[in-house]
Amino acid sequence: MSVLLPTRANSLRSKLLVWLLLPLLSLWLLGAVVAYFMAINFTSVAYDRALFDSARSLAEQVRVVNGRTVLQLPGNVVRLLLSDESDRVYYQVVGWDGQLVSGEAELPRPAAGDQIGRPILRDGNLRGEKLRIASLYVIPLDGANDKTVLVQVAETLNKRHILAEEILTGMLAPQLALIVLALLIVWFGVGRGLVPLRKVQREIASRSHRDLSPLAKSDAPEEVQTLIHAINELMGRLDQALGAQQRFIADAAHQLRTPLAGLKAQTDLALRQTDPKQQRRALEQLSASTGRTVRLISQMLALARVEPGADKSLELRELDLDALARETAMEWVPQALKKEVDLGYEGPPSPVSIRGDALRLGMLLDNLIDNALRYCPGGSSVTVKAGTEAGAAVLAVEDSGPGIPPEERDKVFQRFYRVLGSEEEGSGLGLAIVQEIVHLHGAQVEIATPATGKGTEVKVKFPCLQLLDG
Repeated sequence: MSVLLPTRANSLRSKLLVWLLLPLLSLWLLGAVVAYFMAINFTSVAYDRALFDSARSLAEQVRVVNGRTVLQLPGNVVRLLLSDESDRVYYQVVGWDGQLVSGEAELPRPAAGDQIGRPILRDGNLRGEKLRIASLYVIPLDGANDKTVLVQVAETLNKRHILAEEILTGMLAPQLALIVLALLIVWFGVGRGLVPLRKVQREIASRSHRDLSPLAKSDAPEEVQTLIHAINELMGRLDQALGAQQRFIADAAHQLRTPLAGLKAQTDLALRQTDPKQQRRALEQLSASTGRTVRLISQMLALARVEPGADKSLELRELDLDALARETAMEWVPQALKKEVDLGYEGPPSPVSIRGDALRLGMLLDNLIDNALRYCPGGSSVTVKAGTEAGAAVLAVEDSGPGIPPEERDKVFQRFYRVLGSEEEGSGLGLAIVQEIVHLHGAQVEIATPATGKGTEVKVKFPCLQLLDG
């Protein structure tokens, strides 16, 4: 017995890694986005404070001299004070009269307000460059209380982005390393967890195709024990199926050997006869034996076709049980007349619909009627019935023949089994075929004695009854 090993791309370990990797990477990317905005926020807060401190330091150097607002620091000192390695820094001092005192004239000004001494932080733009601007309205020393001066310091955003990227890299790199480490741990952990499966694989691969004994569960994990239990159940069913097949083949060989041996003997006898009458009698016996053999083979083929899984063409459709039973019963009227048996039919007051396969249900009813006619003596009666009973559709064949003893009723469904003492020849497969068809339809079959106290009634009950409007 060979076992197909999974490819690397289709292995359970690879699939588990993919299932873990996708959510982990998604969470990592989501974390990267959140971390980026958090880093931008943290750097903005830190650099905004520094920017405002620069604006406040510059504001402390603003004076009013002879009614004019002046900045008491030379321009080169201011540039040195506000120098930065990463960004361009601009400043602006605007007097109370709105005139530029010092700095960059094009630096955008905030809306006028009364927030004296409070920082005004905002984004701006200067000649296409994005800026962060800290604005401060102050009243200079020696100035009038109603004369405010605007002091602004602005810088580009380079160092903010650099610091945010550094923070982001510092946060995400360890997380990515942890993800890789987690995947490695999962890889080796899953490998260790699959060891019991590999043991099961090796045990199955080393077995002969005839060895259907149960697998040992040993100390396998619960999930693997569940798999082993399912495999053992499957092997048990296979063992039963193969055993039944072998028994069927043995029984079939035995059943066929007897009529074939008889055919051979009758053929030899016919060949030795010189009297035409004796020769004709031998040929008639040979024809009858051939007919019985043909019937036996036909029944065996029919049984093989109705076994579960033997024929994939089974299709259950809605059909009228009343019409099916009536048509099938009518086909057996000539055979009943020939044997002088009264064949009748009793149908329901309104049509009964079931889901079934018409061909196989016809075969079921053929076997029931054939059995009844075969074992009933002349002058008996056989009645085919269709109807409903306790919420189920019912198909039954009742006869007034010798009946089947209660202790034999379970055995008659076995293959090649025939009731002891019955004189009529048969294949012993009719009721076995009936039972297989019953199983295919999810129905139930039972054998009982009719209300008259004489004969046999074989009743088949179908589930999911559906009554049609008359």
